[in-house]
Amino acid sequence: MNSSKKIATIPKRFMSIPDFIPEHEINADNFILNYKKFLERYLSHGEPAEDTLRNYCSAVDGYIEWCHYNKRHPLKISEYEFTYYRDMLVQLKMKKSSIKSKLNAIKQFYNIALKVNLIKENPAKDIGIKAYEANDISPLKFLDLPQLEHLLSVIPDDGENIENMRDKAMILLMALEGLRTVEVYRMSVADIDWKIKTIYIHGKGHNDFIYPRGDVLEYLYKYINLRYFDTNKTDEMGKAVFTAIGNRNKGGRMDRRSIRRSIDSWLEMAGYKKRGISCHMLRHTCGTLLYSKTKDLQIVKQVLRHSDINITSKYAHVFSQIDNRYTSIIKLKK
Repeated sequence: MNSSKKIATIPKRFMSIPDFIPEHEINADNFILNYKKFLERYLSHGEPAEDTLRNYCSAVDGYIEWCHYNKRHPLKISEYEFTYYRDMLVQLKMKKSSIKSKLNAIKQFYNIALKVNLIKENPAKDIGIKAYEANDISPLKFLDLPQLEHLLSVIPDDGENIENMRDKAMILLMALEGLRTVEVYRMSVADIDWKIKTIYIHGKGHNDFIYPRGDVLEYLYKYINLRYFDTNKTDEMGKAVFTAIGNRNKGGRMDRRSIRRSIDSWLEMAGYKKRGISCHMLRHTCGTLLYSKTKDLQIVKQVLRHSDINITSKYAHVFSQIDNRYTSIIKLKK
């Protein structure tokens, strides 16, 4: 009786299921035609970020096109055949990170096909690429404290140049709070609680709160109150914190490419820009500086919001190598 009353209170517009595909009607062909709907239902517990969904769909669209070109149905590909797709991406000389991203999207596509019983095994499950080439291997890239101070000092900050304030705020969030480029891109004004002094971060795979330093939050507040925001450019994520200056998208949310380009220009001016040095280096800077002060991996893991302590352990490994310099035990005659 009580449950009936509860159901009766649900508005009628929520009673029917939009775009519903009955399970008994799911087959290989309509799965391919409607795969985007399936991705929406299964990725990130049914709430994937729009840019994440767009990137996944782009990767899967390219893969489906490759399958059609080779006269193979995507759900009838064997693991052996899938290695040829992986090899094609390598031959196109794509960045390893781009290849990994595409392969991961396709693995998720097949994982969903498994869930709805269209295939018996995921042909992409064990297919990847070599993590590094010999000439790619290098120590973890980060700035030490004097270098970070120098980077911040090269940004003129008179409290009037909004573009400079914007870029400095982004660097502070990356280098002192450990944010990723995508997290800076997704940040909206409603994510910031000025009273409790927290920021809700739309992260990579999961969301979380951070508790930023007082000086970072104070600087962010000053920037937000001076920046220009076009209310007509409010998007599905809300009112963007970091907005474009140029006429093309003035007052709209900066895209990730523009964020990288802006920060790269300051790295160049500070004398730090070279191959392999980019925005993500600032996140490593946060991790390494934090570990150097605390020697506590759990603190670093919490701040960087890693899902696995093994990911965080690379910071301890780097400092162990730097501090010990094991080969110094080899004594040479003078």
